[in-house]
Amino acid sequence: MSDRLKEYLSIGVMLVLIGFFYMQTPSDVGHGGSIFPNVLMGALAFLALLKVAVELLLPKSKAAKQEADQATKDNQKRFWCILASIIVYVLAVDEIGFFVSSFIFFFGLTVAVQYERRTPRSLAVRLACVTGFMLCLYVLFTKILMAQLPKGMLF
Repeated sequence: MSDRLKEYLSIGVMLVLIGFFYMQTPSDVGHGGSIFPNVLMGALAFLALLKVAVELLLPKSKAAKQEADQATKDNQKRFWCILASIIVYVLAVDEIGFFVSSFIFFFGLTVAVQYERRTPRSLAVRLACVTGFMLCLYVLFTKILMAQLPKGMLF
């Protein structure tokens, strides 16, 4: 099976899962409770279809294909690291709380996917970005959506 076919199959599976989860979204969850999941699913479906359209309309050169193949091989270790961190994150959310575990997870994830050499400045920038992102999540979930999030030892 070619890599292109695998990519199209994975995008198709993702679109089917998005449709399934959309059908499972309850409509009676209260004030704004279904807005966020629906917007997220719509954005994922749009981006998946956009990826397919770009792949079909803009063919890659041989050099770009070879570079992409090499990048895919180099990213195997990163993939397994990220998958393990997602599993740890899911298990830790109930124990240490949503905001603390999410902060640790997002900071670790941004450092793990960083291709450039890590410097104190780049770590400070990532720390500031993750802090801002977590503040946005706090406002979104607690103030706008009024959602109950897992509380842990600290928050």
